[in-house]
Amino acid sequence: MTDIWVFVQLRDGEIEDTTFGLVTEAKRLLKQASDSGRITAVALGPASYSDLETLGHCGVDRVLWMNDEQLTRYQGEIFGRALLDLVQKKSPTCLLMAQSPETEDLAQRVAAGLQTALVTRAVDFHLGDDGTAAAVRPVANGYLFEDLTLNTQPAPIVLFLPAVLFDTTPELETAAPVTPIPAPHSADDLRTRTVEVIEAAPEDLDLEEADIIIAGGRGVGKDGAFDIILSLARAIGGSVGGTRPVIDWGTLPYERQIGQTGKYVSPRLIINCGISGANEYTAGMEKSHQIIAIDRNPRARMFRFADLGIVGDVHEILPLLISRIEGRK
Repeated sequence: MTDIWVFVQLRDGEIEDTTFGLVTEAKRLLKQASDSGRITAVALGPASYSDLETLGHCGVDRVLWMNDEQLTRYQGEIFGRALLDLVQKKSPTCLLMAQSPETEDLAQRVAAGLQTALVTRAVDFHLGDDGTAAAVRPVANGYLFEDLTLNTQPAPIVLFLPAVLFDTTPELETAAPVTPIPAPHSADDLRTRTVEVIEAAPEDLDLEEADIIIAGGRGVGKDGAFDIILSLARAIGGSVGGTRPVIDWGTLPYERQIGQTGKYVSPRLIINCGISGANEYTAGMEKSHQIIAIDRNPRARMFRFADLGIVGDVHEILPLLISRIEGRK
């Protein structure tokens, strides 16, 4: 029987939105399968039992939950052992994850243990009837796409870019049965231990993980003119991104670039400042949940994508916004 596994991404015990996007992908794969199949959600670490049950409303057939205090915060060796043991015992058809620094590390550990195929930064994935699967991922900084063919034994692991994952609409009233799974190993024999966890400042968060992004473009200006973007990011608790010209100027490093030749992002909120809205940029952020655009040109293409558009000078509007935010703290 086809058994599509979805890795439940947890942050502080809450299910992240990318998990629901993975369920959408799993439902699509099941429609292509020759049998009825099922979707299994796998959760590692503390979470709400009722939240896990509600995954059934979106189409998940069962939840395997390993709730152990060792899994409270990500530690590669512990998580790798736990998930590898589970996959080896249950033999899923494939394992879907949303790309993040943690899942990228975890997937490599599990794939190495299984000696199976691993696809990162995937934008598409299909299961074939001949024991193979196909995946697509961007290469050459997004200028090209690579078609991959891989075996489905052992179960391949596919990490999807968050920007291509769409939330699934709850359609069912049935709660998914949650099966507690004991942790297979003790932490006593670990070769690595977490000594200290240093939280990154919000403006330094990886763009693909950030809930809020403040993005600046050519219209903001070079060098010191960009400080207003950093100030807003600190005030609102957002990460900082930019368009290709901003990166070419050296104002921000390459890992801060949003777009086809940078990163694909889908935050809860993105504030685009002084960005005209070229295709190269909008392709990387158009799946954001809420989009705000601020630009002096009322005909800027960016406004077509915006839920809220403000026509005006960034250097006049942002200080007022920062002042209001600071006044409410």
